[in-house]
Amino acid sequence: FIVTEYISHWSCRDAVNTLITVTDTTIASGDDQGCVKIWDTRQRSCSHEFNVHEDYISCMTFASDSMKLVATSGDGTLSVCNLRTGKVQSQSEFSEDELLSVVIMKNGRKVICGTQNGILMLYSWGFFKDCSDRFVDLSPNSVDVLLKLDEDRVITGCDNGIISLVGILPNRIIQPIGSHEFPIEDLALSHDNKFLGSTAHDSMLKLWDLEEIIEGSNGNASGAAGDSDSDNEEMALDNDPKPSRGTFWNM
Repeated sequence: FIVTEYISHWSCRDAVNTLITVTDTTIASGDDQGCVKIWDTRQRSCSHEFNVHEDYISCMTFASDSMKLVATSGDGTLSVCNLRTGKVQSQSEFSEDELLSVVIMKNGRKVICGTQNGILMLYSWGFFKDCSDRFVDLSPNSVDVLLKLDEDRVITGCDNGIISLVGILPNRIIQPIGSHEFPIEDLALSHDNKFLGSTAHDSMLKLWDLEEIIEGSNGNASGAAGDSDSDNEEMALDNDPKPSRGTFWNM
């Protein structure tokens, strides 16, 4: 809230839809008109502006090693902005549906996007024109939130209220974590990755104990993914999924 107020004070013309921290002194905002802006918190001014998308910015993530910002948009495209050069490096072709969420995985080699129709689109880094693989097992529920657990596993939050642990390459739903009555709004991990916090349109904050899931799936998820990084791995569902314990608060 405070950061949003600052950005509004710094003369942001359009409503801010998403915010992320880039460095200790810079943040990035994505607005409803498809503009990505980089803000210098010391100067309280916009240092870079990227007008690349035709619809709202839905999500962003940052590759600190290469100083590149990846953004997804309601126009169905993914963009990569180079903060060193101040230029848009790449933009994907239009997909059939809105891109709602994005994470970088596999030690920077894969970019995963969640879509409105529930498909996870996998892009290879440096080859963003078209996706290299698709995972359809979450369809038709839109993947509103993606949260990276480690290089091989991502936590998904969908509009049906289900939170799932998903393996990437090989692609599979490892197990459900928990659920809300309404669509998932946001997910966050504790500093030690032992707890997952989730919020949804049901005005509930829930905390999930991930220790059992991490201990129970390490051998299958991380080990299997380590055996192969092929985009052609078959999708599978691990047996006997057991949701973790949760603690709930009304907001």
